[in-house]
This record gives sequence, structure tokens and C-alpha cells, in this order.
Amino acid sequence: MTTPTLSQRGQTMPMSAMRKLSPAAQAAQARGVEVIRLNLGQPDIETPAEFWNAVRAFPEREPTLAYAPSAGRPELVRSLVRYYRDAGIALAPEELVVTVGGCEAILFALLACGDPGGEIITPEPYYSNYAGVAAIAGMTLAPVTTHGEDGYHLPGREAFEAVITPKTRALLYASPGNPTGAVYTRAELALLGDLARDHGLFLLADEVYREFTYDGATAASVLHLPGLDDHAVLLDSVSKRYSACGARIGCIASHNAGFMQAVLKLAMVRLSAPALAQAGIAACIDTPPGYMETARAEYQRRRDLVVERLNAMEGVSCRKPAGAFYVMARMEGIDAEDFARWLLSDFEVDGQTVMVAPGAGFYATPGLGRDEIRLAYVLELEKLARAMTLLAAAVARYRREQR
Repeated sequence: MTTPTLSQRGQTMPMSAMRKLSPAAQAAQARGVEVIRLNLGQPDIETPAEFWNAVRAFPEREPTLAYAPSAGRPELVRSLVRYYRDAGIALAPEELVVTVGGCEAILFALLACGDPGGEIITPEPYYSNYAGVAAIAGMTLAPVTTHGEDGYHLPGREAFEAVITPKTRALLYASPGNPTGAVYTRAELALLGDLARDHGLFLLADEVYREFTYDGATAASVLHLPGLDDHAVLLDSVSKRYSACGARIGCIASHNAGFMQAVLKLAMVRLSAPALAQAGIAACIDTPPGYMETARAEYQRRRDLVVERLNAMEGVSCRKPAGAFYVMARMEGIDAEDFARWLLSDFEVDGQTVMVAPGAGFYATPGLGRDEIRLAYVLELEKLARAMTLLAAAVARYRREQR
């Protein structure tokens, strides 16, 4: 009997940095330990009532839950066009395709802009799932390293041109960034735009956290940049904006008609995004402005607490993020992977522990991130404060036990 062979893709597919320790967390919970999860960007802010009202009303409008159009239900496409118009982005309905979450938007973008063997340049640390999505597409990431000491802002043009090759198909970035919280300036975006134009590349912009910026920072869109109609692609999701991660609705938009036609063909193959969730998200566009402002202010309070408490821990340091709701923290002399596993296997205080994401999974360059962790400050202040107390005790105990 001959055993079938797994694909090379299946064997080398990277694990999600955020979810790889889930079995260890489940084992801790089975022992009766409460795990405070700071590893995943799952907000606890309530989903708008508009979403639930639209979902409840759905059977009254349509007795059959049928396929949606591959590009998206008309009411959602109209709502998204209106949402982007209010953000200063003019889109025609045919310049937008609804996707199954933000990750499908990234996947469709890579499949539309490159072939297997192609390369995608991205600043690191980056959203861990970029690596997994690139692997599905048969492509690789070419990293350009940014550093916490300067807020993870972009290096100069020469750093990007050093990694451009004949295989390079696109530049992929996030602003506000996950996992860094960096918000790129107009000058930084102009640099990326110039590189895309000069080298004939697509410029893929992950703008999921557009609303969540702090201390006066503002997030410009790739579609605000002039002269990039053939290059610029906007990747988006509603999971964070409306605290509706389980809806799995995102979108991809571009003024490049050929690119969007390729994306639509990909969307047709997977039939459609979930119809019921689309109806709910279409209604979210009418959520009162106060919802988003309240959420933004709450995340800023959470950020301030977490950053202050992290920097007070022995040998731990981080920069204050300008956006999103994540922070990368450096832990001097600590192997972050081992520490994250130890938190779930050997540490607890009063029946509680903390789950974090090891930093190496957010880098492509070997060795980087080994002394960093990523935290998501998406829980209420009281729970975050408790998590920081536990983490401080864990750092102190881990250092003692490792000496």
C-alpha cells in the first residue's frame, strides 16, 4: 500500500501566529484555568443594533435564503459606495466586489496580480495571515524591516528597491497597521505609490482599521493618492469596524477595470459571500456616528492602560501605537515563543492566565521577533488591567525560573 503524499503547500503552510497556541489554551481551560485572550483581535464592543435588526427582518423580505450575486448583494454594494464616498473615496458599483472577510480580499488580490512563484513586498512585522494567504497563492513575501524604535515607520526608497526583482508583482501594506499600530504619513504612502508606478507594481492597501487612530493621527487611503488608478487596490473588512468578526464580510476595490474583472471571476468561482451577513452589514452603514467615536475613544483608553503597564514591567518595552488596537512589546532576554507556551502550560494565579501571540510569526526574516509578543487590547478595561497584572507576575516568575 502506497501512502499518498501531501502537497508541498500543505507541508510548508505557516501556522497563524494568533491561533497556533489554541490547543494549549484549550488544554489550560480543561484544567480549569481561565485564559484571558490577548492573542486575537476579537473586540468585545457590541455589534450595532442595526446589524441584528436587519438580520431579524430578513425572512420578512425574502422567504428563501438564496445565493447572493458574486459581486455582492445590491444593497450592500450601494451602502459601501456611500460609505467610501463619505470617506472621500469615489467608487462606482462595478469597482467593488464583496468578499468573505478581509483575508479573501487579500487572496483575491494576490491571485489577480501574480502567478505562482511571484513575490509580494511587505513591511515587517506584518499581519501574520499575509504569509498564509501568499502560500495559498503560491507566492512568497519579500520583507522590508521596520523598527519599533521609530514607531515602525517605513525606511527609505532604497530599502524597497533592494528587494524588487523581476518576480515582484505588488507592494502590500497595512495602515493603520496590524500588529504595529503604525499609521503611515502621506509622504510614506507617496513613496509606495512612486515605487508602484516606477516598477509597474500593484499597490495593495489593507485599510481595515481606518477609523481607529489616536492622538490626532489620520489614516489616508491608497485611493486618495493621485495618478495610481492602474496600481491602487483597497482591501477592507467590516469585522473590526462594526465589531462583527463572525459576519465574514469584506471587500476589494480598485479603479483598474481589468483587475476588478479578474477579481469578479474569482468571486464567481466561490459563488458568493454569505447573503444573511451581507444584509446585516448593509444596515450597519446607517449606524449613528457616535458608535464609532465611542469605540475609538474606548480603544484609546485601553491602549493607554496597556502601554503604561507594559513599560512598567522589568525588561519590557513598547512604543505607543498610533492606530488599530494592537501593540508589539519587546521582552529583553526572553524567548517569546517559549514564554507564550509557558503561560498556558505552567503559569496561573488564582486560576487565571494570559494568552499572547509570539512575535516571530509576524516576520519573514529569520530570527526577528523572537523576543517580541503581540497583544490585542480588545477587552474591557477591568479585564485588561487584570491581564496586565498577570503578565507582570508571569514575566517576573519566568525570569526567576530561567536564571
